[in-house]
Amino acid sequence: MGGFALHNTDNSFLRVLDERTLKELDKTGEIEWPAITEKEIQDRSKADIFSKGIVLLQTTWFIVQCVSRFSTQLAVIELEVVTLAFAVLNGITYWLWWDKPSNVRCAVRVYLKSAENSPNSESKVSKICQQRDMTISLSMKGKGFLASFTDSFSHSRDKHGLIPTIFYLLWAPMKVTFGPLFSLAAKNQNKIPDGDITRVPTFYSPIETTDVLGIFPSTWTAIGVIALFGAIHFILWPSVFPTAAEKWLWRVSAILISGGPLLYVFLRIMFESVSNHILESILGTSCKFTFVILIPAYIVSRIILLILPLVLLRSLPPTALHELKWSEFFPHL
Repeated sequence: MGGFALHNTDNSFLRVLDERTLKELDKTGEIEWPAITEKEIQDRSKADIFSKGIVLLQTTWFIVQCVSRFSTQLAVIELEVVTLAFAVLNGITYWLWWDKPSNVRCAVRVYLKSAENSPNSESKVSKICQQRDMTISLSMKGKGFLASFTDSFSHSRDKHGLIPTIFYLLWAPMKVTFGPLFSLAAKNQNKIPDGDITRVPTFYSPIETTDVLGIFPSTWTAIGVIALFGAIHFILWPSVFPTAAEKWLWRVSAILISGGPLLYVFLRIMFESVSNHILESILGTSCKFTFVILIPAYIVSRIILLILPLVLLRSLPPTALHELKWSEFFPHL
């Protein structure tokens, strides 16, 4: 998580280390292995067990309240269902990230060996220093943003034409916003890009070497969590909505969020199973097309399921304002 930083023999910073680079340098004997224990790494986590436990306790209490309202036939409104879905998502996230260090600010220093002790270090140092100089150069260019933008626009217009350049300018904000999501889906978040060697990617994860039916375990986990998140919204499938349009907006959004990833998995499993080249080509194209379509559909569905519960507060069922009577569950209280 950006917790190991490579330094030269003169103590100058070179780059943040990802797992791949750390293993390469260790294999070639070019670094002094850092003297740190597992307990020291766990101690660097800023979110300790106590704070995580409090959050999980609050989340569990909310889930218990929702289940209790269902069991006593009290109305559970759309906003509560959306909150329930996020509560379950929050619980899964905390479980998966229980031992994950967060907010790394003071990295463990890893030093390169001197040239006489490591004959291969000269080329490695040269390459890493070039990366560092390129990063510094890019950051210096950022100071003259307006001039740099003007030159870049003129160059792109002369090379590609005005219309493609304008289209790229419209696409650039979307790329910045959703770039990490596409990078995560492309499974290239286990390597630090040469353009920014001072931090790990937003969704950095170790290299995965095993897969099931062509899908990595982390992808299986993400698909399962997304499907579960969408399935929770099916709780209100039989509920009465103020209008038919709002009812079907809710239902279709829930179907897209939960069913979309499952459809992609089904197509991917079929793709990995067939041996016919024609079917393989058709299924491969279908997988790519489905993935491209599902991304914007997922984003729109999530926005709908965030806005619609607030709109539906205008018309609440009568029992939505009734408090839960715990004496019905514990008569002797």
